[in-house]
Amino acid sequence: MTTVVLFLAAGVFFALAWLLSTAEAAFLALSRQAAEELTEHPRRKLLPKILAKPTQHTYAIRFWRVWTESLAGIALACAFFFVFAHPLVAAGLAALVTAVLSILVVGFASRQYGQRHAAKTVLYTAWIVRFLTWLLGPASSWLVAMATPKGARPGATFLTEEHFRDMLERASETQQIDDAEAELIHSVFELDDTLVRSLMVPRTDMVTISADSSAEDAIRLFMRSGCSRVPVIGEDSDDVRGVVHLKDVIGNLYSDELNATNVLEVARRARFVPDSKHVNELLQEFQRESTHFAIVVDEYGGTAGLITLEDLLEELVGEIDDEYDSDTPDYTQREDGSYEVDAGFQIEHLGELFDRELRDEDVDTVAGLMGKLIGKVPIVGSVAEIDGLRMEVRTLEGRRNRPGKIIVTELDPPVDNEAEDDGESESNAGATTMQRYERLRGDQSGEDGTRADGADAGSTDRRVSDRDTLSEEDGSAGNAQRASMRRESEQD
Repeated sequence: MTTVVLFLAAGVFFALAWLLSTAEAAFLALSRQAAEELTEHPRRKLLPKILAKPTQHTYAIRFWRVWTESLAGIALACAFFFVFAHPLVAAGLAALVTAVLSILVVGFASRQYGQRHAAKTVLYTAWIVRFLTWLLGPASSWLVAMATPKGARPGATFLTEEHFRDMLERASETQQIDDAEAELIHSVFELDDTLVRSLMVPRTDMVTISADSSAEDAIRLFMRSGCSRVPVIGEDSDDVRGVVHLKDVIGNLYSDELNATNVLEVARRARFVPDSKHVNELLQEFQRESTHFAIVVDEYGGTAGLITLEDLLEELVGEIDDEYDSDTPDYTQREDGSYEVDAGFQIEHLGELFDRELRDEDVDTVAGLMGKLIGKVPIVGSVAEIDGLRMEVRTLEGRRNRPGKIIVTELDPPVDNEAEDDGESESNAGATTMQRYERLRGDQSGEDGTRADGADAGSTDRRVSDRDTLSEEDGSAGNAQRASMRRESEQD
């Protein structure tokens, strides 16, 4: 009878441990939005109190879960002792059964159920969690204080970015999240490390308009370029005086109140940002100031380029094209497997084409990388190699003869001839110099005997060269052999 009671007690304790583990998993998996929706449920009375102090209640659940698992193990040990009357056997069986049930039932099955049915589990276990936390009293607060490092926020999760990236990779591999979602999250992390100069439109590709241009000139420029905002410049691109918007120009043409004689009168104030600014900071500024356009300046105050809100969003979600964007890609795969890319193609994107990581702190484009590698401005035929890739300039563009198209080819891995060299060394190790020379002559005699005199002379030169090389290996011991070989060569 006692044995049966102990087994039943162990089962009850394991059931309580399963329930507490399920509740813990449900509270941890419950999202903020789901928690707000549950506060409107009829069973919501205890839920706000739990959500107000989630860390304290979570530690209370864990304490009682460990306590019930321990009691279950003790009950099993006592029950097995009554059955086998041997303390070591009873302890071993109790430890084995407790470990298996703790892993499979309490550890795995309960957490899976709690995560899948978080909302329902939270509603039906709220009173149990609240009661156990009250039963533990101030000890629950002590547990939180002991488990929290000094200076840290209670309940903070100490998860580094690297750990989160690893978790994201595993979730993507197991198809728990889509690849597109994983890529989006990775892009968010990379915003902290991405600088404005890596996303900006370079100065050489900027579309600008002179400050004394008329509204009609601006309309024609908007139509040709497809841009809706254009910088207004004075003497050169370093003298940016404002930004003109297509809506402002059209409004000036069809408004009775506005009669601007040039685009500068309807231009808006230009926003300037340094090229070393981080993208995430600029995105927050654009959002806060309702701005979509900024001029990028370098460390010397000159215009380095421009950047738009669309450029920042494309870094997160990929290319955003509309019906006016060109369908011409900035890279093309050739028949031999190589790629023809634009000179301004990003080196990170080039690495993605060849499944490797290419990064450089000084340059961002393929043309810039080539210039850094060869130490001068690339011209047609310039070649550079890096990380198994061969880059060659194919065309030049513009009045300044800037690189236009670049051919990028993946180099073949070097052939490992060590095994062949080792085999030849072993076969030649046991042969004398004369035997190697006779073997060389035999190989040469098997060739076509009707060669021209020049070919025969070349063969004789090669034999003499080989003879000298071989004789030098044997030192003074090969003097007689060298004399014999010389006589044979003269006879030939």
